[in-house]
Amino acid sequence: MRTVMRTLTSTVFIAAAAGFVFAHYGSTGPKASPSPLTGHAAAGNFSLSYPSDWRRTAMPGVSRVSLQGTLALGPRQSSGEELVVGTAHPAAPGALPADLRSALPTPPRPQIVTLGGSVFYRYLNLVPSGQNASESIYALPTTDGTITAVCSASTPTESFTSSCERVLGTMKVTAGRVMSLVPAAGYAFELNRILGALNTARVSAGNGLRSSDVKVRAAAADQLAAADERAAGAAHHITSVAVSLANQPLEAALRMNAAAYRALASAAVDQDPGAYQRAERQIADSLHALDAVYVQLRGYGYRIG
Repeated sequence: MRTVMRTLTSTVFIAAAAGFVFAHYGSTGPKASPSPLTGHAAAGNFSLSYPSDWRRTAMPGVSRVSLQGTLALGPRQSSGEELVVGTAHPAAPGALPADLRSALPTPPRPQIVTLGGSVFYRYLNLVPSGQNASESIYALPTTDGTITAVCSASTPTESFTSSCERVLGTMKVTAGRVMSLVPAAGYAFELNRILGALNTARVSAGNGLRSSDVKVRAAAADQLAAADERAAGAAHHITSVAVSLANQPLEAALRMNAAAYRALASAAVDQDPGAYQRAERQIADSLHALDAVYVQLRGYGYRIG
């Protein structure tokens, strides 16, 4: 029985993020002074303010975006204009629902916009087939779900879209933590610390895992399981920086690795070749999951190397 152990890459840099457009909505030319943001409302895990000439509406309009804990707002003199905000739980934070994506002529490219103190994904002026209204969709991923806003209008105007963004700029998250869409130096530092400690443990246990003595091999596997558990716990408890969206998958992959090494240790003690081979396959799967996290981190602007 032989187990191949791989050392993790421990150095994480911030690279230029690719695949997204950084943008702000706006235009040139004179504008009327906007109404003061005197209205206040809260729902789900957020609160916000809205203009004095807006009101809360009782029934959100029809949309392919399914939300929980919704809050619907719109101008008092509305002509089919509405902003609906709620919480979604998409397969990937910030991703559009499959039903909506299939109703669009081409897959939209998300933009990243800063509104107030928060950074959102933005899908501007989507027109799903079979729907008369245009929708601009904003997504703010948090640890308690993705706060999602649908700014819809039968005839989209820059004025109303700007009003929606002004309201979203007042967003305060009242539960959970906002997940970062852009690279953060603090998070890169934390990753270096966590993965550096894990690498040290892997190098230390490497020879033991390749030993012909089953007791030595079992002890090394237990050591690696404990190291992965510590790394997963450290990833879980990062609170002082804007945490990347890849942090939860990272924690999950590390916990998978810990469970696989625990199984390997148990199989070595029991001298069970079948269980040992299954544990080796589990380790291979968890390492593939970790590789996928690295791909995700690169997509968010972190250079792993």
